[in-house]
Amino acid sequence: MSVSLPSQCALWTNRSVDVHRDPWRILIVDDNAHSAEALCAALESDGFDVRFALSGVEALHAIDSWVPHVVILDVTMPEHDGYATARVLRRIARTRDAVIIAFTALGEDIVRAEGVHSGFDGYCQKGNPPAELVRLIGRVLH
Repeated sequence: MSVSLPSQCALWTNRSVDVHRDPWRILIVDDNAHSAEALCAALESDGFDVRFALSGVEALHAIDSWVPHVVILDVTMPEHDGYATARVLRRIARTRDAVIIAFTALGEDIVRAEGVHSGFDGYCQKGNPPAELVRLIGRVLH
């Protein structure tokens, strides 16, 4: 008998993105290169147009020429953490309406208050199967 664990992914806002063309563009921001590359490969195999950045500053440079529908953003990064990066993304016209999902090992109860205040729309705890994150993304893109 298999036991299914509750999903550790949640939406905090009702923001959604109406995508008129495929594929959906997703930017992964994580200072751990192996994690970013693995998640990028998993999402690409699901048909998404995915890029990754290894810092908040690198993410801001990435959006100069390519605008994501969704940003999967690690919270605990050196220099600009995820909260600071989310606040900047919300102030930039190109990413103001993008969905921003906190992707972190921290528990939701630790991240939620500052996350919502900083502009995050949802949360998915690291360690969940990529399918959980894909399911969450599917709820905000249509």
